[in-house]
Amino acid sequence: MRAKFFVMIGTAILLAIAALYPLSGIKDYKSLNAKLTAAHIMHNADKPLSDFSLIDHNGDVFDNNSLMGSWSLVLFIYTHCPDVCPTELANMAMLKAQLENKHSAIIPKVVAITFDPIRDTPEVLKTYVSHFDKGFVGVSGDSQQIDQLVKDLGAYYERVVYDEAGKPITLKKNEPLPEDAIEKGYVINHTAIIYLISPNGQVLAGFPTPHKVSDMANDIELLTKVFEE
Repeated sequence: MRAKFFVMIGTAILLAIAALYPLSGIKDYKSLNAKLTAAHIMHNADKPLSDFSLIDHNGDVFDNNSLMGSWSLVLFIYTHCPDVCPTELANMAMLKAQLENKHSAIIPKVVAITFDPIRDTPEVLKTYVSHFDKGFVGVSGDSQQIDQLVKDLGAYYERVVYDEAGKPITLKKNEPLPEDAIEKGYVINHTAIIYLISPNGQVLAGFPTPHKVSDMANDIELLTKVFEE
């Protein structure tokens, strides 16, 4: 029930962002938005992603330049997620396969950024994301820089720990984890939007849940074709 609530919140956030962002520029984004079945345009040339420097699952630097020059699908996950995250990564594997089977001109790389860098080290992420597809990229690093990306993309998460009686306690933003949180375990409630990043390193569109792979594939083909024209 809690996960469903955050799915609804994520969709509402994305729709609000899409409504506020100006659909301006050389392309008719308003007309394009009307043709999409799964995505919403989020393009705003005046609001680029903040500068960041994180670490990918191979231990290499992953920064703004890593999103330049090719299309990417970015999503936020955490490896202890019981349901939403593995489902989304499985969907991304199916989406990639569908685009390959359609011989699509552009197949975006999939980048999974953790909400939980304390537990999700690069090594942990490598094992986790590779299980779904060996071409997926897991990203960890400084929590403050991850939080800035979360904010830039309009995502949201909250950490929930448990007291001695097993009662869930939602931590306030920037509130540190209790010393025994890793031992006792904690969960992260979060939105599950997937973001299409263009070759210039800017967010072009967002896919709110539920994620229907066939609709996403069609929208990606349309969006990348229009952008490349």
